[in-house]
Amino acid sequence: MHEWFGGNRVDGNEINMEQKFVEIQEISAPPVHLFKDNYLIKGIPLVITDVANKWPSYNWTLDSLCTRAGDNVTFVRQNTNCTDYRAGKIYKIRKSTLREYIDDIRAENSRSINSYLAVQNIKKAFPQIQEDVPIPGYVSKVHGGPFMWIARKGHYEYCHFDPDDGMLVMLKGCKRVKLFGCDLSTMYPNDLGSKGKTIQAQVNCNDPDFKVHPNFCNAVCYECVLKPGQMLFIPAFWWHQVTSLDVCISVNYFFGDSGENIYLTKIMKPPQWGAFSYWLLNIVEQNRDFESFQRVLANLSESIPAFFMKIWHEIPTEEQVKKLVILIMNYLEITELPKETIKLKNPPLLKIRGLLWRS
Repeated sequence: MHEWFGGNRVDGNEINMEQKFVEIQEISAPPVHLFKDNYLIKGIPLVITDVANKWPSYNWTLDSLCTRAGDNVTFVRQNTNCTDYRAGKIYKIRKSTLREYIDDIRAENSRSINSYLAVQNIKKAFPQIQEDVPIPGYVSKVHGGPFMWIARKGHYEYCHFDPDDGMLVMLKGCKRVKLFGCDLSTMYPNDLGSKGKTIQAQVNCNDPDFKVHPNFCNAVCYECVLKPGQMLFIPAFWWHQVTSLDVCISVNYFFGDSGENIYLTKIMKPPQWGAFSYWLLNIVEQNRDFESFQRVLANLSESIPAFFMKIWHEIPTEEQVKKLVILIMNYLEITELPKETIKLKNPPLLKIRGLLWRS
């Protein structure tokens, strides 16, 4: 561990801000059981080497992707070089062929500076190349992916956490990755109701303003420079921020522990519980203004298990359902749930709203 010390002026007074940095451990092709026992279950980040460099996708280039899938239509984020994007507050989506996006990156034009090809489902968007990307044995139970990401040099991806364990695999170029654990108080999450599946932090991790976000100095930063052929395990609900040091091609997987309740049991305990609760209440807030929400509340004990079955194929216990019902009722400041007037065949679901973009 090494420490970074920086001075910052607040209210006219010089103060010292200290932030600790920890280098993420790196292991060459660990056995699957070692990874699961010592990292996945315990929620400890890890860089794994000497696995992905044997995949066919390790040989991808911008040219080869254009040749094989250049005419495929994909979705590209816009306005990615503005302050609001770096705080995870706003972006829009435009359609583009893969070739058009890559041509922009090569030209280093103004559109490329404000664009990012992110989280594109390879099976759906680029079926021609899906066989090049195997599912590594470390990924126990896939929640989603693999997904492709192509970034220009210098792209800053806003700090956020995902509600899944993640495996980020570098294929071309290098990325600096910073992880900050599960704590909420140091990272200043956006207000409840933010669209999408992730929770975003308002902090600019590369240039923090300690006057605006003073608690950030207490966030321990686990960091690495992820190189081609390396994969990084990002534990569920860990804040992470990624900066592209080169033109980069990467893929990732979202996953959880095997079984029907191991993952949910893991994230409903400390240290993930606080971040998981915030994430779930964010979904509640996304749905709160919709007429269907009253039906969800009237069937909450059934809607919660249906929600987790849909997104994770997890089956919560009765005690877990009760705990989450109480969490939601306390947040809404209600002492009883509404009565259902119409008998439904299936419980109404909470919906994750705004998966493609926020505006």
